[in-house]
Amino acid sequence: MVERPGLIGSKGLWPFVYDEANYHFPTCEKRVAPLLVEVLQQCIGSFLFVWLPQIPHDFWVAYIAPILNQSNYLKIIREERTSSLIRIVEGLNFESFWKQKLGVKSRKSLAYDQRTLATQGKVIYETASTHDEVRSGMPSSCVVEVESSKTLENAGLYSIRGKRGFFFELLPELARTGEVRVSFLRVDDHPIAWQLELLTPGHCYLHHIAFDQAWRKYSPGKQLLVSCLKRCWEEGRTFDFLPASFGYKQTYANAWVPAHELHWIRKSIRGKIARRLIDWNMNWRKKMRDRSPGLVASIARKEVTQANQSESE
Repeated sequence: MVERPGLIGSKGLWPFVYDEANYHFPTCEKRVAPLLVEVLQQCIGSFLFVWLPQIPHDFWVAYIAPILNQSNYLKIIREERTSSLIRIVEGLNFESFWKQKLGVKSRKSLAYDQRTLATQGKVIYETASTHDEVRSGMPSSCVVEVESSKTLENAGLYSIRGKRGFFFELLPELARTGEVRVSFLRVDDHPIAWQLELLTPGHCYLHHIAFDQAWRKYSPGKQLLVSCLKRCWEEGRTFDFLPASFGYKQTYANAWVPAHELHWIRKSIRGKIARRLIDWNMNWRKKMRDRSPGLVASIARKEVTQANQSESE
């Protein structure tokens, strides 16, 4: 957690890299989690509010909700986002599951894309999971990101200044403890798609996926994703697409759970004012998002860029 300037001259406590993380909760032993949540509540004595943008449902039910029910602090709770999951079905192999999720036409289309891509050169699926492998593979991610539509839309993993260096340092270190895996799809050693998976025991979280627009007609992103889904199924991992209701996530998933957002605010005059302002701001953003989704996204990206520029200065 990091300190941020808040409303009416106050201080707020926000998650570190809040603009990059998909979930905000401590990855720790279960016996430690209640203590960490209690310490977080105690921090409200030093800060006007604590903000947790996206808390996974299981962690919320097990550790956050019980303390909230006993807390006298002010609260704003929302469940506006949903995470799509693929949970292992006992006795069912991946091929059978895939046939249930995709119709005959969609499966034939994917098979055609795989065949036609193979005519362009040697197709290689590459997985990096150790420190050295991930570090060596990071330059290839830049090759894909530069040609990705996400970068053109300012939504790429490295779009914001300073984020490339951050991930180049972070991901290899996470690989040391088995918490990250990076996958690439190559044609004759040229990377055309890549994805970033975050790992915990029994779970795989899809943090990012991108592909080179020049290879779009071969559906390289989908081809890479399907290989990852199959691998996770065989490993016995629940696959979490993370919050954001894109159509393909809804199609592939077989379970859906809410992601919770919490503003935990000190009970005081300033706290009550802050609660009203935060609530008003969220309602305004929701109305703007409903009217013009692109405008809100542009505003959010501008705010994140300005915040990171301020930190670097």
